[in-house]
Amino acid sequence: LHIGIGGSDLGPRSVVEALRAYSLPGREARFIANVDPDDAARVLAETDLAHTLVCIVSKSGTTLETRANEQLVRERLRVAGLDPYRHCLAVTGQGSPMDNPANYLRSFYMYDYIGGRYSATSMVGSVTLGFVVGYQGLLEFLRGAAVIDQLAEETDMRKNLPLLMALLGIWNHNFLDTATLAVLPYSQALHRFPAHLQQCDMESNGKAITTFGTPVGHKTGPVLWGEPGTNGQHAFYQLLHQGTEIVPVEFIGFLHNQYGQDCQVNGSTSQQKLVANVLAQSLALATGKADDNPNRRFPGNRPSLLLIADRLTPYAMGALLAIYEAKIVMQGFCWGINSFDQEGVQLGKVLASRILDSLAAGAAAPEGLEKDLLTQAFSPPDQGKTRA
Repeated sequence: LHIGIGGSDLGPRSVVEALRAYSLPGREARFIANVDPDDAARVLAETDLAHTLVCIVSKSGTTLETRANEQLVRERLRVAGLDPYRHCLAVTGQGSPMDNPANYLRSFYMYDYIGGRYSATSMVGSVTLGFVVGYQGLLEFLRGAAVIDQLAEETDMRKNLPLLMALLGIWNHNFLDTATLAVLPYSQALHRFPAHLQQCDMESNGKAITTFGTPVGHKTGPVLWGEPGTNGQHAFYQLLHQGTEIVPVEFIGFLHNQYGQDCQVNGSTSQQKLVANVLAQSLALATGKADDNPNRRFPGNRPSLLLIADRLTPYAMGALLAIYEAKIVMQGFCWGINSFDQEGVQLGKVLASRILDSLAAGAAAPEGLEKDLLTQAFSPPDQGKTRA
């Protein structure tokens, strides 16, 4: 049971979900992230706590959501007659409040200079992934990432895939003036990967101040989103092909499936149908289609790129993760911003803490919008009226 949020959840969760096909017998991982108690209740209802190891992940050791969920799970363990100490591991920074041998069966550390969104290959992701796929599977994942890390240092631009992707993204975003980026994996196993990339990209490059402390004079990070294909074709591809908003697309596909289970229907396997669709969508965006009926006309000339691998293995997943990490950092360098902080996240945390302090003390909030919000949210509604 993996407890974390943000980079302590999205990266590890997306990687574990991608590699469930390689799970060792009897090994599985579940995740609790949101401080919404219904999230924890749903997961715990499906979990045999007596046979569960709980991995709590927080670099600072003070993350509100993670510590709240940790206490909730510890209480459930005690109610079940189990000793929380014998079930709980910590992944944290050395010297943090969670770095306490009295409370955890074992502690694993991460370097303080590694941001959560770049930490999936550290102990943040490796403890849970290693449990699920085993030591050799984890090593293959890390080898794949290491190969791309070395490739990212290639000085020949034509051989440096992350740099090429970074520059293509800048061309689309800054020169063609596109606002968003869709990452569309044609693999259901990667269904959480766009969510991880969303945090990695938008938290890294959603900045308006340069590393010199001055306002940037250009657009920085795009809005990133995505869903697996072919599901997305039946949801939002209409806009991609004929909408007024031009959306660059990065397709991810694999020639073979993970489980090796498939069958032929109408002369082709399901995997062949999947690959045919990702190729067709890329072609359709590029070439479009002429038609006398303007409603059936496809303008084409819409940007996309294709990343195709043989199969989604631990090695391929490590490489794919590292490609996007390097791409995002390289774009930050080009834009002259710091891709490794996230000051925009802090203000909401501070205000939430202040509201919680007011609620706990029963004290009135300061005058202004904050007090109005608290009054609206927590005062009993008038009978027959709906609170705005």
